[in-house]
Amino acid sequence: MLRTLGYVFLTSLLLLLRIRRVGAAADDSTEFRNKVPAKLVWAAVGDDVELPCDITPPTPTDTLSMVLWFKDEVGIPLYSYSIYSLDARMGNYHNAVHWAGSDDLGNRTYFQVADGHRAKLKVTRVTLKDQGLFRCRVDFVNSPTRNFRVNLTLVEEPTSPVIYDAQGREVTGVGGPFLEGYDLLLTCQVSGGRPRPEVTWWKDGELLDGVVDNSLIGSSSKFTVNHLFVGKIGRSLWGAKLECRAKSEPMKKAIIREVPLEIYLKPAVVKIVLSEDQIYAGRPIAIKCETWGSSPAARIVWRLGGHVIRDPNVSTTQRSNSTVSKLALVLGKDDDAKELICRAENPRFPGGVLEEAKTLRVLYPPDVDAHLANGYIMDTLREGDDLKLICNVYSNPPPTRINWYHNDELLEHDVLGGILLASSSLTLRVLTLEHAGDYSCEAVNSIGRGLSRPILIHMKYAPRCREGQEKQEIIAGRHESVSLRCEVEAVPDDIVRFSWTYNNTRGDVLPLPNSRAQNKGLLSILEYTPTSDSDFGTLACWAINSVGRQTIPCVFNIVPAKAPEAPLDCFLHNESSALEVNCVPGSDGGSPQHFLLEVRGVLRNSPPHQQVIPQTLQTPQSDQGAVGEPQPLYQESNQQPNFQLHGLEPGLDYTIYVYAVNGRGRSDPVLLEHVAVHQPISNKIENSGIFLQDLKNALPFALSETMIIVIALTGIGLILVGVGVAIGLVICRKRTGAPAVEEPDDFTTPTYVAAQRIEPRSRFGTERRRSQRTSVYTEDNRIEPDLLQQVELDPQA
Repeated sequence: MLRTLGYVFLTSLLLLLRIRRVGAAADDSTEFRNKVPAKLVWAAVGDDVELPCDITPPTPTDTLSMVLWFKDEVGIPLYSYSIYSLDARMGNYHNAVHWAGSDDLGNRTYFQVADGHRAKLKVTRVTLKDQGLFRCRVDFVNSPTRNFRVNLTLVEEPTSPVIYDAQGREVTGVGGPFLEGYDLLLTCQVSGGRPRPEVTWWKDGELLDGVVDNSLIGSSSKFTVNHLFVGKIGRSLWGAKLECRAKSEPMKKAIIREVPLEIYLKPAVVKIVLSEDQIYAGRPIAIKCETWGSSPAARIVWRLGGHVIRDPNVSTTQRSNSTVSKLALVLGKDDDAKELICRAENPRFPGGVLEEAKTLRVLYPPDVDAHLANGYIMDTLREGDDLKLICNVYSNPPPTRINWYHNDELLEHDVLGGILLASSSLTLRVLTLEHAGDYSCEAVNSIGRGLSRPILIHMKYAPRCREGQEKQEIIAGRHESVSLRCEVEAVPDDIVRFSWTYNNTRGDVLPLPNSRAQNKGLLSILEYTPTSDSDFGTLACWAINSVGRQTIPCVFNIVPAKAPEAPLDCFLHNESSALEVNCVPGSDGGSPQHFLLEVRGVLRNSPPHQQVIPQTLQTPQSDQGAVGEPQPLYQESNQQPNFQLHGLEPGLDYTIYVYAVNGRGRSDPVLLEHVAVHQPISNKIENSGIFLQDLKNALPFALSETMIIVIALTGIGLILVGVGVAIGLVICRKRTGAPAVEEPDDFTTPTYVAAQRIEPRSRFGTERRRSQRTSVYTEDNRIEPDLLQQVELDPQA
């Protein structure tokens, strides 16, 4: 124990002596030490650092004696290493003596010799106070002393990286947005740091940019900058995160700033999908448009024929970078050959557009239009011209057949008729008025058929008589003025002039002064008054317009007026409630006629002039009744010669007069004579005749019932005699073969034969008369409502 303490004391004493000697020597060689370059050793606070020192002797025969470590300008070593054994010559330094200062630095230092040549002073847990200039002094036995300097410098970490965009704005969160296809520029800047930090850009562990662009030295800080430039950003950077790393060389870990990128991408794909291969007009079709690749998801805009489809029923589904849009369209014929465009637009990417266009083929029936061919003008068409019509057809597919119609009648190709049909044209040769009217064309394809709107073909033509007025017969009397209305048709009708000619009974054709006619438009009215027989003849009306003169005039035959002819074939016919008088009209004399029936009556077996006139009746008098003729008891007027008799009473001998009446007078009467009844006929009034009330009032008051019976029996006898005479006359006529003499009304005197049907003879009149056949029959022992059983005709007539 005592020996050890003595050894340590001796060693310390020797060391102090050496240090003093070394210090003196050091003071002598300060200038030399300053010329020795210092080796820079970096360390971070808390790191363990090794300060190198070369202890190799200058000559192989020399031996290391002592190693001293100094710090900065302090003259007392902080660490010593002494060798007092000859084994050191052999490289054995195990017996060396280590000494370190008692301060904090000394406690954390240790000098280590590796292989006799390389040595290093280890400093653990480096602090900021440890930073400085360390000097290693190496003493040898025979060789001069050597000095090595080591500059222990602590690393100063830079500040956290700051990211700036191209506009110099600091990026605090997500970098961007950046547009696909455009350039990207980001700047990473750090401040301070020792040694100078490296500022680099990384992506997914790969170095993007390791070049430090510049260092800006300010008044109090140093900035290190790295500009990252990426030309034409691609899709590979979409969703990526970039890292800016700042690291000094001795630093184990870099300071990292992560920057997520927001990149707007254009749509990559746009596709239109139709639900059906063929599109029909008026039939809905579903259409879908799909797009993907856009960030954010694209907005889909539909266009049809350059116009945006704004349909509220369009359904759209969006995901992260895909969009699907569906719509239903009802297309028409006007949409054929239009482009349907699906346009995908990135709403945040100006110009980030991608679209697909599809030309639509819409199938539809023909849409037809008919019009005049070039060079033809409707207003200049005249009779005799040619005309060509064109049928324009718009259809998909093209038409297979084209038809032409005139007033809804199908036209056929007819060269002789002047109708020439081509593929889509109709040619009419030598136009006439029959060609006027509506023309339309029809086209047919596999989808359906279409009919054009009719085109009205009209042409200018010379005047002609209005239909139905080509020839007219005018009844006129002498010195009677008649208005002759000449109506024509003409195109144009604005300027039409008229002229009149007269062809009299002698055959002379003479013009009439135009001043006698009133002309207005298409009408000319001529007031004409015949004054002699030569004035009755034919008048012709002629008209002229800008096209030409009327070729066939309107003819007026002026015929002398006269009274009507008497009715023909008048006969009596029994009805259930009346006697009926039927006749055939005769010639009306050129004027409208009506018919008049009058009934006159006298007492049986009295002179003809003793007419019974009831005291209570006011009977109209005949304007043609001869003096002595009985006055009419009853009158009836009718447009046709058909009458029914009512209110006839027994005891009178009736005579029926039938006249035809017009403006010129009335005809001779047709007489139905000796008409008598046994029982009163109903007073039912159904016509517009004038009755004399109840004919009983016309009988004398002194007439008794006995006298009535006698008169009735006398009448029956007369009827039997009359029937016999009639039968005899018929037999004589048949035997002689002589033609029957026409009598006014011979069918009014039928032969009375009890319980036997009599078929009277048939009469046939002239060409103006119609055949009449009357059946009159009576039967005994029966009470029938047939009033003709009660009719008595005088057999002496």
